[in-house]
Amino acid sequence: MLLLNKTLLRMARGLWGWICLITALKMVSLAAIAGFAGAISAFLGQMDSPELTVAQAAGAILYALLAAVVVLISELLIGEGEYRCTVKARQNLRQSIFSKVLELDVEGLEKLGAVSVITTSVDGAEAMTIYYSKYLPGLFYSLMAPVYLFFKLRSLSLPVAAVLFACSFVLMPVNNLFRKHIEELKGDYWSSLEDLTGHYLEGLRGLNTLKLFCRDEHHTEVLQQKARQFNKIIMDVMKVNFSSFLLTDGLMYASILGALLITGRQLAAGQITFTAALTILLLSFGFFSSVRQLMNVTHSALTGVAAASGVEKLLQTDTSRPYRPDLALSREPFHGIEASGVTFAYEGRQPTLQDVSLRIAHGKTTALVGLSGCGKSTLALLLMRFADPRLGHIRIDGRDYLSLRPEELRRHIIMVPQSVSLFSGTIADNLRIAAPGCSDEELLKALEQVRLKAWVLAQPQGLDSDVGDAGAKLSGGQRQKIGIARALLSKAEYIIFDEATSSVDMDSEREIWNCIHELSESRTLILISHRLSSIRDADCICVLSGGGVQQCGVHAQLMEQSGLYRRLVEEQEALERQGEVHICA
Repeated sequence: MLLLNKTLLRMARGLWGWICLITALKMVSLAAIAGFAGAISAFLGQMDSPELTVAQAAGAILYALLAAVVVLISELLIGEGEYRCTVKARQNLRQSIFSKVLELDVEGLEKLGAVSVITTSVDGAEAMTIYYSKYLPGLFYSLMAPVYLFFKLRSLSLPVAAVLFACSFVLMPVNNLFRKHIEELKGDYWSSLEDLTGHYLEGLRGLNTLKLFCRDEHHTEVLQQKARQFNKIIMDVMKVNFSSFLLTDGLMYASILGALLITGRQLAAGQITFTAALTILLLSFGFFSSVRQLMNVTHSALTGVAAASGVEKLLQTDTSRPYRPDLALSREPFHGIEASGVTFAYEGRQPTLQDVSLRIAHGKTTALVGLSGCGKSTLALLLMRFADPRLGHIRIDGRDYLSLRPEELRRHIIMVPQSVSLFSGTIADNLRIAAPGCSDEELLKALEQVRLKAWVLAQPQGLDSDVGDAGAKLSGGQRQKIGIARALLSKAEYIIFDEATSSVDMDSEREIWNCIHELSESRTLILISHRLSSIRDADCICVLSGGGVQQCGVHAQLMEQSGLYRRLVEEQEALERQGEVHICA
């Protein structure tokens, strides 16, 4: 029953006041219950006594009623205190967890896993609140209550007080015999919950694919299997809990029975009064109430302890980024972005980029092409500082980008990803993510540049039109255009387009590329595209292969070489010709 988890205790900051208040209220309630038992026992013990007056009887009844009122008020305040403590704990935990999640970069999120982060943030935080609102106050109360009752009963019957006191403290180590096994099961419980949640979320995200290939029934069967496994672990926990309660309850009732036998013998021998015997009987059953309360919440608190390991893993994830403001400008600063000797590898994998060196001139359009997996998108992530290179340097206008904080760097470089993320709310809300202070006129100007102004103004609510959950009310092309408009509003000098047209229809793709070509006249663009015909006019085309830059130059130069770029262009042109032939046929 003694669960002192370092992670949970460290995160209890701001909660100790509530924990102590709940414990104190429990002690007040116990004192009132003891007073009630004493008053009732005194009244019942003197009922047949001729010395009992009406005033004494009324006083005893009034005292008992007063004690009952104190118990009632204390229990109500305990409930309120537990609620307040739960709310405060939930706020603190989720604030700490969400703040840490927001600090994660791509590499950190990949290491932890999105499902684990979601489960930890939601279910984990909820399970941990029980530890603060019920377990810790219950633990302190279970340590203090037997001591209080021992001194309360000692004056009535020292042997009874000693038996009950000894048994109350024996119960903790006895209950701990089951704790190790339960902790293992709770660890399995948490892993199984994450596995089940992950499979369920995958099913929701890929429901169309499952339906398309008629695999929804198979996915359902796997989900049911995982649910059965989760249910089996829950049943195993309940079996151990039942065994634990059976043993501890047996010890409790055995000690109470022993106390009753001792009390009866002392009463028969005239060593104690009938009033004292009644008080002992009433308090003997209440002697273990604190331990029973602790046992009831211990198994729930174990879930919080199991969740704490996931929270600890999240909170201990190193999200610090190198920051070297002392790094000076290079002696001959290059006006643009320069990467030299850049090497990067995701944890546990072979290097994705190996000794990459290239230059992206300011005011020019540079395209990154190559086979799938060659490191184009990884290079974009490095330029955005979602990850840092293991070796090498990246400089912007001659300044090492380690001398800039990530948020400062992203004022200069922005990216339009393959799939733009929109949030629930209006079109204006999503655009103002890039520039909160922008006026409606500025928003419409950006939308005009991406050929979306007319459509937005045609909507009944204009800029205040709701985009739906994650932009569900918009088409793929409209979402991408809003993403580009958002990038324009950021005023960044460098814009990365990472396969920005791969998930849109041909008309939207044509409009987006027209917009991109217009932007190339005023911005520095970095294009990553699978459609090589769209990047032919780039000022520089860099071909990546085998983790390095194999070729660099304009389209005409690269086509004169018998390299990878020429082969890719010829293969793509052949595929396009075949497609045209099929369409004509």
